[in-house]
Amino acid sequence: MGDHDTVLVGLRAALCADDPWTALYALHSPNIGRPGPLARAVEELYRSDTDHMAFRPYLTWLLRSLGEPGDTVLLRLLAAPGLACDDRRDLLRTAVVRGLRLRAELLRTYAPDAPASGGGIAGTGGSPAPELVDAMGLSGDPSFAPLLGARAWTAPIAGRLSETTGLDHTAFTVALELMGDPAAVPHLLRWLAESGEERVYDVHHALVRLTGRDPFLPERADGTAYAAAVRAAWADGRIERAPAVVRDLVVESGAQARFSIDEGAGRLRIAFGPPSPGSSWPRWDRSLTSERKPLYRVGSVCDTCELGLTLLGRPDGEPARIAARMRGAAG
Repeated sequence: MGDHDTVLVGLRAALCADDPWTALYALHSPNIGRPGPLARAVEELYRSDTDHMAFRPYLTWLLRSLGEPGDTVLLRLLAAPGLACDDRRDLLRTAVVRGLRLRAELLRTYAPDAPASGGGIAGTGGSPAPELVDAMGLSGDPSFAPLLGARAWTAPIAGRLSETTGLDHTAFTVALELMGDPAAVPHLLRWLAESGEERVYDVHHALVRLTGRDPFLPERADGTAYAAAVRAAWADGRIERAPAVVRDLVVESGAQARFSIDEGAGRLRIAFGPPSPGSSWPRWDRSLTSERKPLYRVGSVCDTCELGLTLLGRPDGEPARIAARMRGAAG
């Protein structure tokens, strides 16, 4: 029995076990150093009508975990003609999680009969399914811009804010933030003025990103107090970032100074980054940023997640110049 046949028999046995996930983990571990044979075995089962209908979730999980050999198989399967909608959806989701760039021509063939996000068929007037939208964005093809990022969508998206709650509200707000269209600002300010919601952080975060103004808020306020502080900060409708004013400077030693600052530029902050393609969480990873440039990834606000620092880049020259000016003033 050849290597391929041995792996194929082992894969079938794992999929038919009483606990397939445990059996697959046991099969996957010794093969992770040689993922090619396992990827080819997965492809063979996926191309079998009987096997792929019964084992599709397990097979796509394996493709996602096998690195480049799994990606190669995934691309071949996606290019196969006559894929059923369910197969195409699962394969597209897996490709998005892997961050693969699919050819625009392939995605256009999927668009007319892809399931729409609100039900029905995308080609009949509904918006494309999320996995297709994510795949279009990852493709980098500018021809998809009218669908994905056209600013004509700013007002319709912003107009839905008052109709959404929870993660949907966060997703709509993050979409406006990432589109970078200042036309969203009046809608966000109106939502703050008219809504009684306490969950205002997402709108505040989007306003800071879209306007560059970063009003000071109480450090430890939460709930009602935080919502009131955010609304008060934006209540006058001012969106221009005023020049920073340093006052009450007291030089305490050659290495330490104390001062107050009004209307800071917010050059250093911990801020959420854009969501990962295919993620169900619109806000997750945070980074320590300098002038919006990520320096360290610090993880999520999840109470059960570990806090870690991952170096992402070096700051530009401005922080060094600021430090030099402070040293000069202290001297």
